[in-house]
Amino acid sequence: MTTRQWVTKFVLMHKWVFLFGFIITTLGTMINLIYPFLNGKIINIAFYDKDMTAFLNLCFIYAGILFFNQFVLMTLNNLISSHLMTGFVFDIRRALFKKLLHKKGKDLSEVYSGDMISRMNNDTKDIMSLVFQSGLWGYSNFLHILFAVCFMFYYNLLLGVFTVVLVPVVFFASKQFKKKSQNVKKDISKEQGKLSSYLFEIVKNLQEIKILNARKQVTKFYLRKTTAINKMNVVSGRIDVTAERVNSFIMLIAQLVIFVTCAYFIVKGHMQLGVFVAAVSYFNMAVNYFGVINSRIMDIGKQLVSLQRVVEILNEDEEDYKESHHPKQIKDGTIEFNNVTFGYTEDKHVLNGFNLRVDAGSTIGIVGKSGAGKTSMANLLYNLYNVDGGELLIDGMNVNEYNLHSLRSQVGIVHQETILYDHTLRYNLSFTNNKDYDDALLEALNKATLYDVFLTLPNGLDTLLGTDGQELSGGQKQRLAIARILVKNPKILIFDEATSFLDSQNEALIRNMMRDMSKDRTLIIIAHRFSTIKNCDKIAVLADGVVAGFDTHDVLIKSNKTYIDLFREQYIGDEAYEPVGNL
Repeated sequence: MTTRQWVTKFVLMHKWVFLFGFIITTLGTMINLIYPFLNGKIINIAFYDKDMTAFLNLCFIYAGILFFNQFVLMTLNNLISSHLMTGFVFDIRRALFKKLLHKKGKDLSEVYSGDMISRMNNDTKDIMSLVFQSGLWGYSNFLHILFAVCFMFYYNLLLGVFTVVLVPVVFFASKQFKKKSQNVKKDISKEQGKLSSYLFEIVKNLQEIKILNARKQVTKFYLRKTTAINKMNVVSGRIDVTAERVNSFIMLIAQLVIFVTCAYFIVKGHMQLGVFVAAVSYFNMAVNYFGVINSRIMDIGKQLVSLQRVVEILNEDEEDYKESHHPKQIKDGTIEFNNVTFGYTEDKHVLNGFNLRVDAGSTIGIVGKSGAGKTSMANLLYNLYNVDGGELLIDGMNVNEYNLHSLRSQVGIVHQETILYDHTLRYNLSFTNNKDYDDALLEALNKATLYDVFLTLPNGLDTLLGTDGQELSGGQKQRLAIARILVKNPKILIFDEATSFLDSQNEALIRNMMRDMSKDRTLIIIAHRFSTIKNCDKIAVLADGVVAGFDTHDVLIKSNKTYIDLFREQYIGDEAYEPVGNL
């Protein structure tokens, strides 16, 4: 969708509010335009006609219009503004948030957390300002200028011509600065987003930075980035100030000329005092609203950048959840990789002619050097990425034919690093605070050998775990991740280096849990530690994107050179190690 189509879509979601705002704005503008005319009439009646009755009647009319405008129309206008500031922005943020959660796997590496937060918070506000302030208010400003010029022609042809000549001069000056300002502000927004992401990572990993004694390097990088942004802000400020000064100078010259012209006509007896006051008021109105439009033009540059940044996300390709498809239940859990080719970039494949069959209900180990394609294979299983060639089947059906929501509810993964949220234990297990499922959560904690830990928590499932589960040990975090998967109860379960950060005691504990969890489900264990996978039904040895061996530990350790080399690398220097096999 084009930028205009996106804006139209969100506006139409609140079309009646915008229509009402349009009517109120038009009515309020017309009333504002009456004030100078009435002022001129009141002055002429007082100075020339000397009609007290007409004077008082006109004053009462003026006061009634003023009251209606200030207390009725302004109140309605504020209510409309409040509604749009909440509802309109909410709809944009909801669309952005949904888009973020539906991002394709290939785009996830390009997501900067700080930049995304900036787009969702700041850029959406700018869009509201663009549509409401620069839109409705811009319309109001245009009406003020148009009718002010018409009144100028009504009072004096020369003043009208002079006012019309001023319009293109101001517009041309503003337009020249707008383009320069817009380009600079776009670069500033981009760099600020990256800096926010960097700060987020620094705050999250302060302990690691202290341990690595990297304070000076981190500070130097931060100051360099901040200085670069400050320089861009200086350039942007210089453009804005120059634009404002140039336009102010144009306005000053115009005001001097209009005063001299009016003074000449009064002296010659061709203009009454009331007409002079009204004409000057209308001219000042035109000048002021030209100034407002000029400042809006400068703001519009930034707002258009924000709009482009939001539309850029909204127009990204997203995962097709195939919600129209009927959910397909994985009954057996048989997995087949048939000549699969896959790469994160077009010029480099991680898997190249990858073939592997995992029988339903079996427990399979996956080993290989870093970059051999172990995690990539897992990513393909829950369709985070699409294969470039070949096919991946689950229960004989291509993985792309599954309803994504249904597929991912039946394929679970426990990663090397456990992600916990600064929320309650209940939320970390089920992503909800609904207490209807507490029995299932407690059962999962029990199976994950965390029930004793649960009993020590001050508020049970309502206990806040803190940032990244700071009150839990590494083993407890990993078992909590397993409990989370148990709540999900998938048919296919993947452990991706889930024990690599754990001590031998916790590894043995989780290994036993894996054995218990292998009942009635297909289990895939990706690991560097041979102690974790040597008792699997079979082990797939990955090398250079293909399966270099697939058999039991006892067979591979005697006959597969790649497997033996990996085994030797892990146990080199271990006194208990004895060479095996003839290779």
